[in-house]
Amino acid sequence: MPKRPLKSLPPVAQRLREWRKKLALTQMALAERLNIDIGVLRKYENGINVPGGRVLASLGETGVNLNWLLTGDGQMDATQTPKADFQWSDNPDLARRLAAIAGLLDGIDEEKRSAVLDEIFSRVQEAKRVADLEDLVTAMTKRIA
Repeated sequence: MPKRPLKSLPPVAQRLREWRKKLALTQMALAERLNIDIGVLRKYENGINVPGGRVLASLGETGVNLNWLLTGDGQMDATQTPKADFQWSDNPDLARRLAAIAGLLDGIDEEKRSAVLDEIFSRVQEAKRVADLEDLVTAMTKRIA
């Protein structure tokens, strides 16, 4: 099957290919990481099929912003700090809780503190991914209806 030029590919296929290249992975390496056959990945990247829920969840674990992958909105990398004009005064409860966490972390040695922060960050990232997926499902359901 001849390859379509990149510009004529569906947007999801283009973004998936772009993400794979950003990760510096071959199609084979990404397919193995996603636990799918390379032929399935090729169909995604050639715009023949679109990844389903299980594959999207696996892609999310690679660090891609699923909202960006599916819609083009937002930043490519889910781990990037969003560009926001956040003001602590907008959410005093959050500021209070984060200050309390910082105070608790002061009494822990550096290695343990780093591990705790990594765990907190990981849990927040996962919660954000789930929220993004829920928003996408809601938006896609509205488009279909």
